[in-house]
Amino acid sequence: MLRPWPESVPSSRGLPGLAATLFIGALLLQSTAGQALPNQVLLLRHGHKTGELNHFNLSPEGFQRAIALATLLPACFGNPTHIVSYYFDPITSKNSRSYQTLVPLAIATGVNIAIDLDSPTSSLQSGKTILRDPHYDGANLVIAWEHRRLPLLAEGLGVPGLAQLADDDFDPLVLLRYRQRGLPPEVRQFSQRDLVSGRHTCAEPPMPAAVPPAPSR
Repeated sequence: MLRPWPESVPSSRGLPGLAATLFIGALLLQSTAGQALPNQVLLLRHGHKTGELNHFNLSPEGFQRAIALATLLPACFGNPTHIVSYYFDPITSKNSRSYQTLVPLAIATGVNIAIDLDSPTSSLQSGKTILRDPHYDGANLVIAWEHRRLPLLAEGLGVPGLAQLADDDFDPLVLLRYRQRGLPPEVRQFSQRDLVSGRHTCAEPPMPAAVPPAPSR
């Protein structure tokens, strides 16, 4: 149903000023759109698996690593503000290892796990969405993903060319640290095994991730 025109509508003499205000507001909105700048993103593959057909859970080794990461990640990189998991089938539990890997961290930090429903088909878009959503501005994210689609997620997060992990490699931990809007993040790679064992500390300079250099301009 149409509503009566409000009595407080500005007269035609006030319209130019109103139009100018709306125009400036639109420019401000455009200047901030697509400008979300997380503080950092930690990318990891789910924990170790048994390799048994139709067995979608972590192995005991993978579960123990997940428990260790629940203490290690906040100690090394600060508490996460957001924890994100690759999608898993709620009926069969297929692909549930990413979620299982994050459960101890969620319990330890009190941060709920968000499940990316579109990740199986839109991992690239999932990364782009994080960099566009002001909800993630200044955020510390921990993301566990399916390894074949992890490079696509990294590309969406501004890191094209991240090397795909081997099927039996559950160790790398990739840190993306964002310094300035519009620029690619600083990328570093840690060994979960070395951090958990104490062989290396998170204060030591990590190894550069396997990413090709940016093209010269």
